[in-house]
Amino acid sequence: MDTSLLENARSNIDRINGEIVSLLIERMNNVDLVAEYKAAHGLPVSVPEREKSILEKVSQLAGSEYAEDIVPVFQAIFAASCRREERKIKMEAL
Repeated sequence: MDTSLLENARSNIDRINGEIVSLLIERMNNVDLVAEYKAAHGLPVSVPEREKSILEKVSQLAGSEYAEDIVPVFQAIFAASCRREERKIKMEAL
């Protein structure tokens, strides 16, 4: 790979990382709203059926070439979201 191609690819990755972080912050802000609702209504943090449904959709969107790499990313996002919800619900209870 030509050095300029490598630098260009890395620059694109850096830009994409910034976009991903912005989207994850937006997602976590919505996770906070979900946590507030769940706390107010006594609902569980984890909803395995919903997670399974989302992972199936993500897998379809990613396609066979990328699903194996992208689905675990969403599993990590779900785990982080659940941890955040749990923290928020505990704070609501105080």
